[in-house]
Amino acid sequence: MPSPYPSFRRGQRESVEFIRSNLGGLIAFKAPTGYGKTLVAVLSHLGRGRVLYAVRTRNEMAPVVREARRVGASFTVVFSGRRMCPVLRGADVEAEDFWLNCRLLRLKGMCPYYANLRSTSLQEVGELLAGSTLTDPHKLAEAIARELSVCPFFSLAGLASRVDVAVVTYPYVFDDVVYSTAFQDVGLDEFYLVIDEAHTLLNPQSVISGSVDLTHVRESRRELSEVGYVELSESLRPLEEALSRVTGDRLVRVRREDVGITPDIGRALEEALYEVRLASLEALAGLGAEYLLRLTSPLSRLVKFYSLALEGFTRVYTQATYNSAELHALPVSYEPIRRRLRQARGVLLMSGTLPPKPILDRVISAGSRYLDVEEAYGRVFPREKVFYAVYSKLTTSYAYRSTRMFMDYARLVREVYRRCGRAVLAVYPSYEVMREVVVYLSDVRDVYVESGRSRISEVEEALTREPHTLVNAVAGGKIVEGVEFRDSSGRSMVDTVVVCGVPYPQPDDYLEDLRDSLEGELGSLAKVVTTDMLAAIRASQAIGRAIRSEEDRAYVVLADRRYLKRELRELMGFTYDRVFTDLEELLRSLSSFLNSNA
Repeated sequence: MPSPYPSFRRGQRESVEFIRSNLGGLIAFKAPTGYGKTLVAVLSHLGRGRVLYAVRTRNEMAPVVREARRVGASFTVVFSGRRMCPVLRGADVEAEDFWLNCRLLRLKGMCPYYANLRSTSLQEVGELLAGSTLTDPHKLAEAIARELSVCPFFSLAGLASRVDVAVVTYPYVFDDVVYSTAFQDVGLDEFYLVIDEAHTLLNPQSVISGSVDLTHVRESRRELSEVGYVELSESLRPLEEALSRVTGDRLVRVRREDVGITPDIGRALEEALYEVRLASLEALAGLGAEYLLRLTSPLSRLVKFYSLALEGFTRVYTQATYNSAELHALPVSYEPIRRRLRQARGVLLMSGTLPPKPILDRVISAGSRYLDVEEAYGRVFPREKVFYAVYSKLTTSYAYRSTRMFMDYARLVREVYRRCGRAVLAVYPSYEVMREVVVYLSDVRDVYVESGRSRISEVEEALTREPHTLVNAVAGGKIVEGVEFRDSSGRSMVDTVVVCGVPYPQPDDYLEDLRDSLEGELGSLAKVVTTDMLAAIRASQAIGRAIRSEEDRAYVVLADRRYLKRELRELMGFTYDRVFTDLEELLRSLSSFLNSNA
């Protein structure tokens, strides 16, 4: 099979053949960032059946579209219906409100874009995609609404059964309701499933979760009382009182029954929501679809939360936030993920940081066909392009945390930044640790600090304004997982990555419940999966932000003596170049590396 590029990279052709020969089973494909995993995935399935290609975020859809076009594969993109909607036009409406309004408007025939689907063939939609040069999924959706005057979401979703590759975000695989909304007449068993960034599956709460905050509960109670559901409003009082008492920022378990999370209340809330919304739509019908789509109710999110919180595989936790308190429904089992994977015609899991085969087989699916590209075919990128340094003088271990330790971390980050000419990415195990360190970085002019409200676009804009920016982010968070850190030529903008501490998950009731739940089937491996494995994946993902192509080089500082532990060292999967106890020696090594690779 020919490559759409001048030539295949080392092992790419063999990888395509390996995957094609094992289609129908569960295949694990590990290759470094920048290798071309997307091209391999698309080529290996071409001509063999329909593919549902799942990516974590909308930002990751464009590369799949680009590769599909290059190899001549037909495609479609399916993501947030709310963000694609031409009637809503970007208005800020909760997803739960949008879908309820959308469903009722469609049933009443009040959406002109949806009604136009009856007179527009899917072939026309496919031809528009095929003839376009756009890769941005938002722009593709806008083009369909503008050129064909049809609903982008349902027209693009309708193409999934007719094209080679349907590119979707994770919820369109792992949320049954979301999947059935988009693909009403197509079962998952009709698709080969490709999961990009598949290391995410080892962290089930990042795939399946639901939350509601104190404000939503209070506003829901008020709305219920105003429309005559006084008794139902009163049944939510225990939930409001429990959230009012929350003070700590760690997840604390609560019993569903103690806070009024019961099937009866869940059903009553859903019935009340539909009655209230239907009455509003009928009373305001003369205002038109554009206005009606903007109707909101705090009950919408509460109803969705109850639905997940009542599932047998979840448990419920409280947590304080910067200005409120939240209730979370989180999975304590991998079974809902496994169940969805079993339903597909075949599965390809891809990542640069996949766990070793023995762990993957125990956690996700026994008997995987596992291909580690560098292990099978040799190193893809020159080893000398990356220098791995361990700075063993520091640790974020709880027993050693102190003002002096945080000041020493700040000094390390500051001095590394001063010696670099481009961006430096400093990664922390938690917001708590990051806050304690960055308070001592006030003398750094061009600095970005992640918060719970950060947007990926903010980081990209900061780097565009000043490429020599110190980006402070939390391991496993939005910035480390979502920002590309590439310039216009496709090269990395990052000189150095400093991993401040080992990014173990925060010890809390959820971590304890997940580990206890897994011990029955995994034994002692449950602790490895929920701590060391997750920490190694998060650290490796952070490092991967600096290596985006063959031309990139980076200096990596693992600033914690615990990286010398045998278990963690083996899971990291690479050899450390040098261990430092003296900061000045480390800084001289950094300068030498950057100058020699300039």
